[in-house]
Amino acid sequence: MEKKIKIGDYGASFNNVLHMQYHRSLYTKVTGVDKQKLHITDEMLKEWKQCIDLEEDINREVTASPLSKRLNEKDRERDEVLKFLFGVIKHHKFSPVTAERGAAEVLGLIINPYTGIQTEAVEEETGHVYGLLRDLEKQSAELMILNLGVTLTRLRTLNDEFAALRLQRRDAAVASKLPTARMARPKTDAVWSSIADQIYASYLFAATDAERELIKGLIDIINKTFADFKTMNKQSIVPRKKPGDGGKKPSDPKKPGGGDGKKPDDGGKKPDDPKKPNDPKKPGGGGDTPKPGREEDPGEDQV
Repeated sequence: MEKKIKIGDYGASFNNVLHMQYHRSLYTKVTGVDKQKLHITDEMLKEWKQCIDLEEDINREVTASPLSKRLNEKDRERDEVLKFLFGVIKHHKFSPVTAERGAAEVLGLIINPYTGIQTEAVEEETGHVYGLLRDLEKQSAELMILNLGVTLTRLRTLNDEFAALRLQRRDAAVASKLPTARMARPKTDAVWSSIADQIYASYLFAATDAERELIKGLIDIINKTFADFKTMNKQSIVPRKKPGDGGKKPSDPKKPGGGDGKKPDDGGKKPDDPKKPNDPKKPGGGGDTPKPGREEDPGEDQV
């Protein structure tokens, strides 16, 4: 009995730019084959193209937004302050001054769960910075010993300014005629799902062996395209360290004090690696588009 085949996924885990480029690449591959053999209508292709063009317009608008530039600058400055703060505390653990060493040990236990928050999605980072500030400000004596009061004040100011810019960015997005990428992407995925189903059915019920091989070749190309874009997406993601691991291996994620130290999950999983056409799985798999882990542009959605 012939095994089923699988057709490339939606690209749900891709950032917004890669998601658009991935579907544009698929569109080029699919339209290169006789649509009658694939049982795809002109209306389906037109709708798919419109969805892809809309995503491109959204990405262009977000990138060109003055607020986006200010948000990126503010985020980078905030990351530098976090880097300095963590560095000072860790450095003073080796201080020859007993009081400084003791203060660094106390503050070190507090910052451990927040290690690596600079690489989080901006919304998560903003929330975790407020949590970090709240926890550190409880240790006023230790902060005074390490002279970190000004640093914390600056960090809070930057975080407040970033949060305010995010609100402005959302207001601007509402005023725009374009939808957000979070709204547009599922529509693109839905159109691709219908087209993938047609390609799959055309393969199963091909009139001739030659036609079947033609469609199988297209599916191979689609799957290779998905694999290539998945690799590009992985390379574009900065490895993240979960708050709470304290520098430990993933197998020991406990934070000091016995807590689990885990930060909230975004719940999104990357799709499995696409199999070759003889893989016994149903085509067009995928799910809801999760928010990517790290926003290159801190707008409503990642670009």
